[in-house]
Amino acid sequence: MKRMLIVDDDPQFVESTRRLLEANGYRVLSAGSEAEGFEVAKREKPDLVIIDIMMETWSAGLDLLERLKGDPDTKDIPRILLSAVGIQSPLEPMSSPEALGVRSILQKPVKPDELLSAVRSALGES
Repeated sequence: MKRMLIVDDDPQFVESTRRLLEANGYRVLSAGSEAEGFEVAKREKPDLVIIDIMMETWSAGLDLLERLKGDPDTKDIPRILLSAVGIQSPLEPMSSPEALGVRSILQKPVKPDELLSAVRSALGES
């Protein structure tokens, strides 16, 4: 069973996403901050990390991306980035998934089928 790590400080989003992913055969871990997300990713080595950009600071998700990419234990874990605000403005030069080192960038509120499609694609299941 593939394991997902959701890193988001919105408990309602985490719970609804957990239910969706578990109903589709995935095991779900969660963390509510950048620091906790890094610790869980390093310890558990999930198959995929889903990261919200804005948590305790506006850039916490991007900080987590950099930490994950820079650590030999986590650098190869696929990542999906979520944003509740348009990613274009402050991140214009790096607003593509490739530039950020993620498989997908999804806009919140994300539709369940869109999230599942991105997850399956990131895991090479589509």
